[in-house]
Amino acid sequence: MIKHYRTLLLVFALFCNTVVIQAQNVSLKLNNVTVKEAIEAVKKQTGKSFFFNVNDVDLNHRVNIDLKDAPLGKALSQILQGQDIDYEVKDNHIVLSKRNSTKNNQTFTVVGQVTDEKGMPLIGVNITAKGHGNTVTVAVKNSTDGTVTDIDGNYSIKAAPGIALVFSYIGYLQESVKVNKQKTVNVQMTEDTKALNEVVVIGYGTQKKANLTGAVDAISSKEIEDRPVSNLGRALQGAVPNLNITYGSGKPNEGTNINIRGFGSINQDAKPLVLIDGVEGNLDNINPRDVESISVLKDASSAAIYGARASFGVILVTTKKGKDGTAKVSYNGRFSFSSSTVKTNFLTTGYDAARLVDEYLMSYNGTRYTKYTEEDFAELEARRYDKTENPERPWTVIKNVGGVDQYMHYANFDWYDYLISNSRPTWDNNLSISGGTQKLNYFVSANYHTEDGIYKQNTDRFETANIRARISGDIKDWFNLTVPSHLYHSRYEAPGLENGNNIANYTFHAMPFLMPYNPDGTHVFSTPIIAQQPTDGVHIMTADGNTFTDDKFKRLTTSVNATFKLYKGLTLHANYSFRYDTRDKVVRTAPAEYSTEPGVVIPVTGDLFKNKLRQRSNSEYYHMVDAYLSYDNTFNDHHIRAVAGFNYEQDYQKNLYSTMMDIQSNELNDFNLGNHTEGVSLEGGQYEWALESFFGRVGYDWKGRYLAEVNLRWDASSRFRRDKRAAVFPSVSAGWRVSEEPFFAPIRNTFSNFKIRGSFGSLGNQAISSPYPYIQTLDLLQQNYLVNGEFLTYASVSAPTAGNFTWETVVHGNLGLDLGFFNNRLTFAGDLYIRDTKDMLVPGKTLPGVYGAASPKENAADLRTKGYELTVSWNDKFNLAGKPFTYGVSLALGDNISKITKYDNPTKDFNVSQYYEGMTIGEIWGYQIDGLFQTDEEAAAYQAEIDHSFIAKNILQTATGKYKGLKAGDPKFVDLDGNGRIDDGEKTADNRGDMVIIGNKEPRYLYNANIGLSWNGIDISAFFQGVGRQHRYPDGNNMMFWGGFARPYSSFVPANFLDNVWSEENPDAYLPKIRGYAAQGNRSLAHKNDRYLQNIAYCRLKNLTVGYTLPTEWTSKIKLDRLRVYFSGDNLFTWTKLKSDYIDPEQITVNSDARTYPFSKVFSFGLDITF
Repeated sequence: MIKHYRTLLLVFALFCNTVVIQAQNVSLKLNNVTVKEAIEAVKKQTGKSFFFNVNDVDLNHRVNIDLKDAPLGKALSQILQGQDIDYEVKDNHIVLSKRNSTKNNQTFTVVGQVTDEKGMPLIGVNITAKGHGNTVTVAVKNSTDGTVTDIDGNYSIKAAPGIALVFSYIGYLQESVKVNKQKTVNVQMTEDTKALNEVVVIGYGTQKKANLTGAVDAISSKEIEDRPVSNLGRALQGAVPNLNITYGSGKPNEGTNINIRGFGSINQDAKPLVLIDGVEGNLDNINPRDVESISVLKDASSAAIYGARASFGVILVTTKKGKDGTAKVSYNGRFSFSSSTVKTNFLTTGYDAARLVDEYLMSYNGTRYTKYTEEDFAELEARRYDKTENPERPWTVIKNVGGVDQYMHYANFDWYDYLISNSRPTWDNNLSISGGTQKLNYFVSANYHTEDGIYKQNTDRFETANIRARISGDIKDWFNLTVPSHLYHSRYEAPGLENGNNIANYTFHAMPFLMPYNPDGTHVFSTPIIAQQPTDGVHIMTADGNTFTDDKFKRLTTSVNATFKLYKGLTLHANYSFRYDTRDKVVRTAPAEYSTEPGVVIPVTGDLFKNKLRQRSNSEYYHMVDAYLSYDNTFNDHHIRAVAGFNYEQDYQKNLYSTMMDIQSNELNDFNLGNHTEGVSLEGGQYEWALESFFGRVGYDWKGRYLAEVNLRWDASSRFRRDKRAAVFPSVSAGWRVSEEPFFAPIRNTFSNFKIRGSFGSLGNQAISSPYPYIQTLDLLQQNYLVNGEFLTYASVSAPTAGNFTWETVVHGNLGLDLGFFNNRLTFAGDLYIRDTKDMLVPGKTLPGVYGAASPKENAADLRTKGYELTVSWNDKFNLAGKPFTYGVSLALGDNISKITKYDNPTKDFNVSQYYEGMTIGEIWGYQIDGLFQTDEEAAAYQAEIDHSFIAKNILQTATGKYKGLKAGDPKFVDLDGNGRIDDGEKTADNRGDMVIIGNKEPRYLYNANIGLSWNGIDISAFFQGVGRQHRYPDGNNMMFWGGFARPYSSFVPANFLDNVWSEENPDAYLPKIRGYAAQGNRSLAHKNDRYLQNIAYCRLKNLTVGYTLPTEWTSKIKLDRLRVYFSGDNLFTWTKLKSDYIDPEQITVNSDARTYPFSKVFSFGLDITF
């Protein structure tokens, strides 16, 4: 509520009448009312605002007043009768202050200005003069001993030497400045973050944080606005304990993956519900600078009001709104550039690369990869140390091969540098206008963001545009109408394969001894050197730019929100929201050409280069209606809150997908230019779903000491058949603010807050991919052959369904503790929770093969997640060189673990399912390795003793010559079960042979740390984020880790790779003896083991921001309220246990082969202007 009072003060201070009336008559007939109620009555009649120190005026004192057309002064005297209070009427406000008791003849006038940390003037700041612990006499006009700042933040007050001026303002930390003989005292006040966070947004309302009984985390706009990111999802990464945000790649338009409190269900991703101003939305579509606050609801008590879609938490985003007063215009501009988060210095010496790739393939099956002769190797060796092409030793020559003059390459080419640019220049511009009157306010913002990608020859490009408007007006004193609207547009253009997914193909065959182009500028595809094509030809696509993806997305969201004040504390809310999404995606594959001999150009062939045009169009219409009554009132010390309402949501989607072959132009992309008789396809579909709900909540507290809340939601979902469609989901919570007890008073100054809270409740989960999962569907398909001159069309029926399945039920239990010390400068919050996901949808019992279809899904599995969250913070300030130095530190830690508590797999057979009762989610089974064999004799003896045929077929069968059989440098797999054979036993959890649980892929011990300080206009903040433990076993295509062990022809081999590979000269190396393809398929290194299992735990300096706000006396001369310049960096430093300097730990988190669009360090320079 403090934030609202602060807003009211600003409103009253800015509200000015055109005529200043010092004398004004009033009529009042008030019986047994409080002073507070009497002041409100005067305020209503006169329009004048009151300013006073709440410690000076007894607002609960009761008075009787009966005046008709009496002078204002008489009314004020009666209201203040019996109190030692003076009043002063100043233009359009009234100042109340304690009456002077003595005179001080040594007083003088002190003047100054009060501003906030950003240099903005603060209006209505209370200023009192104190000495020796008591208010002293200060002659201020009509004998008052205090004053308030005016509209420009200026003040004037009488003081004397030794007096302390005390500045107080709601939402800010109190300031005290001792006066000696200085005549000017300027003060910069610091926001009290504890006060600002006192009121948080919850489902269908707000609540004091002190009175929360559920698990809720709140984030303010200040914590995220300086992050150099394009959307809110990236800004939130690591900001809240157990709010897990990951990205599949570093692509500019990569979507945000969100999870709250760990693994939720084996049926579907456990995604939280995201509501933006009450409407379901996407964090990726939100401009961080439009955000006012974010609340993360984690348990059943806080999320139950949202029912079916809130089973795994809710993220409530509240956007900024206009404030009463003069219009404010704010601009933020930012330019960013990037660099790689990992090393990118790869092997670029053609001679060394050719020898290495040949050795890898020889070790696999006795053949060579290259067709180089010894003469060719001599040419390569002659150029071995040429970092750039020497005209006397060109990297491409013409050589007669088989009687034909062909291009021959002897290069030292850096393919990575040719294909990839990590600079990624980015521009971000934000403009907002806000203001209003007491009756009407508005907020309008616009954002335009452009970001170049990594592809060097024809870069990919991502652009977004946001326009947001919010108008709110009091049509009547009892009727408010608010209309927020938001338009979002994004476009991603990328050369090459669909969606710009070129990285995986880049890692194939782009060997340093090859060139991507010939001396005449033609492309290189097939060569006389290797049987394959570098990058599978994708480098040609990205160089030409004719093969591309153009993906456009638009979202329009608008709402009409009406609020009716029916009675004291009783309000009716009626809202209608509409959202329209449209996506238009064009994918063009254009023909290309290459050359192997001078003057001869050949078309590129293969499936990747088929001449075709594809287009996908999607549209979605979403409607939501909700109406609810809210009640909030206090009877003596009993505070009651209640909400009861109705919600209805409907969603309709339509998709269309078409393909046309043989487009007659590489530049013009139109279906009319295609072949209408062959290869034409047209597919589509449409579906809809609906959700109907009734909900209610009752909350109670006595003196803010004993807290209780009950929530109830009834949901009916169209995703289930009628008799299973509806369900009721209740929750209860309670809290005890021990620190509010009378017996706590003696230690309250030191131990300022002590609250225990707990909650329990259930929610439903309808997160099922199909909108009609309980019925069979019918698809019409077309055969590729003709019947009677026409393509045959036939119907395909989906697999039978169980038909009786219903909601998954998610039961939450939460126990929390909130502590505060030293006036809440030191705070602690801790939560323990258990979440049971029951009746998960999983395949039913295995059916006989004659059934002819997969087993239908049934509600037949349970899961339990246990976890905790801890947050500790310290915020304080002191004066440094006469200026306030404010600093804060916060640390947060979260962890959870999930286990299957019910699953129909009694034998724990991995052939039946990867799940079984008692299983820990994410467990990794693997073999144990007892180092590397040191001699061939040791290896041969172990091979004779232990059968390796199951895990080492590549070594025992495929390899030839000196590479056949176990040798020195090969891994020594341990025969744990002692049966003389390395295998996985019966493939059950109880008998997995020599395999044991060696790790877990789920993240553990997620933590973050924030450090912030400000002084004299300088602000510095640092944000660290990390994971304490998480395992990944590098996939068979993870060539950054395995190099030629994955694929001999890996394009990008780390420059120091051989330093980590075993040899007779390097017997202590980490990686084993060279064996091509060993990490692929079912070969030796493809079998997961503890030696090469990676702990990808990391700590990352996620953000560092340094800013400077110019002094107000400077900026006011150029008519600016505020001017701030800043530097901000993301992903600046990373410390990790991952045993590779070439893989980002976040990169391998979601993709074990790490062949993804790279992550980046981002360096930004920005400017904030307000006028």
